[in-house]
Amino acid sequence: MPDQPTKIRVFELDALRGLALFMMFLHHFIFDLRYMFGLDVFAWQESWWFINLLRPLFLNVFLVVSGISSSFSRSNTRRGLRLLGVSVGITVVSIVLSRLSGSDVYVFFNVLHLLALGTLLYAGLDNARPGLKEPALQAILLFASIVIIYLGGLVTDLNQMFAGTYLTLPLGILPDTRPGMADYLPLLPWLGFFLVGTLIGRIVYPARTTAFPRAPENLLKATRPLEFLGRNSLVFYALHQPVLLGLLSALRALGWL
Repeated sequence: MPDQPTKIRVFELDALRGLALFMMFLHHFIFDLRYMFGLDVFAWQESWWFINLLRPLFLNVFLVVSGISSSFSRSNTRRGLRLLGVSVGITVVSIVLSRLSGSDVYVFFNVLHLLALGTLLYAGLDNARPGLKEPALQAILLFASIVIIYLGGLVTDLNQMFAGTYLTLPLGILPDTRPGMADYLPLLPWLGFFLVGTLIGRIVYPARTTAFPRAPENLLKATRPLEFLGRNSLVFYALHQPVLLGLLSALRALGWL
């Protein structure tokens, strides 16, 4: 997840990213219990309101905040390459675990892959300045966001129109024959929300400082745990599933699950 390498932290972004990340952890925990360990619990994960409202809400918050944070970075290229390395590592580990365990826990393309490509794309656009003026860059970000989100609404039709392959899997166009995936988040439409965040960052945070400089101390204290989670989101995201699966497997081995 994108971090802000400057010394000045914007507490509201860290806290929002930490909250969204915590909700992702909770989602993965209940997902693991129901689908990885086969327990008849948390059936509401299959409800319309969860699939179409709650899950997209927290994903959008996370992606938009990540996009905003990119506008604070001194080197989105470096951070994008770091994210790409971590995401490829997660894919390799998931393939090895799937082969060793005989279970389908493949992670071919998830939120880290998306953030890596989105960050590198934004880095390319940002590095095009000063030849690319600020209004033109903002217009490109807005246009690209609208197009990507619009195409995301056509993914079902695109899957019917085109024969998917593993090369089109990142877009959301899936191959007919594929193993089960433990986590998946395609570029369409989700990259669009990340780009919306980059646009918001350029407009709302041009000075790279908090939008709430007079926030009460009580609020700052209350959000510090979420800020800590948000500041270290890449580490927590990369490690949370192995830790969760390890703990749940240990509980099952002890007969407590």
